[in-house]
Amino acid sequence: MAQGIPENIIDEIRQNTDLVALVEDYLKLERRGKNMVGLCPFHNEKTPSFSVSPDKQLYHCFGCGASGNVFSLIMQMENLTFPEAARFLAGRSGIKIPEAQASVQESDNLKEKIFRLNLMAARYYAYSLQESAEGKKALTYLLNRGINKSSIEMFMIGYAPSGWTGFFQFAQKKGASADLMVQAGLISPGREKGYYDRFRGRLMFPIFNISGKVAGFGGRSLEEGDKSGPKYLNSPETAVFNKGFMLYGLNFARPEIRKNKMAVVMEGYTDVITAYQAGIKNAVASLGTALTYEQSKLLRNQADTVITAYDSDSAGEAATWRGLAVLQSTGCLVRVAELPEGGDPDSFIREKGAAAFIKLIEESAPLIDYRLQKLKLRYDLASDQGRVSYTEELMPFLLGAVNQVEQDFYLKKAAEELGVEESALRDELKKRRRMGSRWSEAGKPEPPVEDNTLVLRPAEKILISLMLQSKEIAEQGRNLLKPDYIGDYRVRKIFEEIWNLCQSGEEIRAEKLYNRFEDKQLAQIISRAVTDPALQDLKPQIAKRMAEDSIAYLEHLWFEKEQRELKIKIKELEARGLNKEVEELLREHQQMITKKDGSPYRSGKGGDFNG
Repeated sequence: MAQGIPENIIDEIRQNTDLVALVEDYLKLERRGKNMVGLCPFHNEKTPSFSVSPDKQLYHCFGCGASGNVFSLIMQMENLTFPEAARFLAGRSGIKIPEAQASVQESDNLKEKIFRLNLMAARYYAYSLQESAEGKKALTYLLNRGINKSSIEMFMIGYAPSGWTGFFQFAQKKGASADLMVQAGLISPGREKGYYDRFRGRLMFPIFNISGKVAGFGGRSLEEGDKSGPKYLNSPETAVFNKGFMLYGLNFARPEIRKNKMAVVMEGYTDVITAYQAGIKNAVASLGTALTYEQSKLLRNQADTVITAYDSDSAGEAATWRGLAVLQSTGCLVRVAELPEGGDPDSFIREKGAAAFIKLIEESAPLIDYRLQKLKLRYDLASDQGRVSYTEELMPFLLGAVNQVEQDFYLKKAAEELGVEESALRDELKKRRRMGSRWSEAGKPEPPVEDNTLVLRPAEKILISLMLQSKEIAEQGRNLLKPDYIGDYRVRKIFEEIWNLCQSGEEIRAEKLYNRFEDKQLAQIISRAVTDPALQDLKPQIAKRMAEDSIAYLEHLWFEKEQRELKIKIKELEARGLNKEVEELLREHQQMITKKDGSPYRSGKGGDFNG
């Protein structure tokens, strides 16, 4: 029982959750043989090394070593405990956890409480927009801007009344505590006593996470002047909301982004809503900030190409360029759509129509190309200082080029613009790369010292994979492979568990085996073995032969070890003058050699297991 959740419910959740569909909630996957592969969500990479086995319902990253099943994926992606992840997946699969067990844990689940309170707040704001006299003025504002009722409902746009305690009093009557409202960022403590609403007199845009839950809010003031406060006000950072980790509209845009492998990034809420309304359904917004690494990873997990369509007054900001360099560094092909001066996507679409905006997107320039154009206009390349400044700003983009071909193309182009030898610019690039590498290495934490490093031989890995694919091979291993043939006693546990399943008549499933080990190294071995593409889709006769060769090779290694130990014993006995015991050991030694000479590996039938 996992903290109040019965084991049979855990099994039911696992059996009713497809790992591939779950992973695809977060990143795009492509088929490669029997497995699915994609860019790892747990580390930065440009070439996919994250492998998911649909048959075994396990994943493994061959780059960073992350591995697991449906539960561990949700725990890592959503930063949840195991019971929280189980409840998350239960809700996704429509499985009800018995109330007697659930009630204790749910009372302690802050994140779920905040999500529920945020949904209540979104409904309160939506009702205020439609039904209150004050809200109807805000509704008229939206309709006049061309946002229709269907979009208002879909994006759950609302209005926070201008009174100081409207939401606070409403939520209190519904049973929400002031402490929870503060933790959700919906109210703030007064200077002396009491509480007041954080959002007042504002259009409210719920900000959904990738799963479609309301994580926070963005409020737009409809008043002008200093007394109205900032034009836009976001929720503060909470247990479920960090604006640097989220993209507005991604939950709605994800299907279209995956279909086209392309995303359009804008700045504001209304930009995204107007675009969606006009049929441009792959648009998201960066919540008014320069793109962060986390937002860039979210985009890279969904799209190959990212086109930015920022307000024209943002194009020259240093923070914007840094964000685009970060996005490029994740491996995205970045393009820039240039809007007319003073324009933004919302006004452009309303004034010129969707077709004109789509044309703007289609004519977007590659990031480095666009950057070269802007730098040429900004700096006087006839002066030394202008050339130095040009080079300084260009280098991060050249270093972040998607591939060597792109980097070489723009390096030549930049050298022509600067009027310098291409080799000089290339040398500068190499120097920057070395500096970046040293900086990166210096920033890495020291790896932990492992006294209990697990040793897995290639032949053992092959056998684990094959036994988990074939009951016949598992039986063969149980009959021919002695436990002593396995070098590391912990690896031996994996074999013993497979044989126990085999003997009991249970189905040998990798995800079931995975959950039997708390030792992360053992669990990782299982996930790595069943997702290794070299060990998938093998013909039965080839798999059988590989298993036989693996067993023979492990037997051979065991014989060699025993022989070495026997020789040491014989020398010790000879030194002590124990001739009778020496003769007995010599007979044993000869029997061992005879047996070894007859083994398949000794006779040249074995394979190469040197890794």
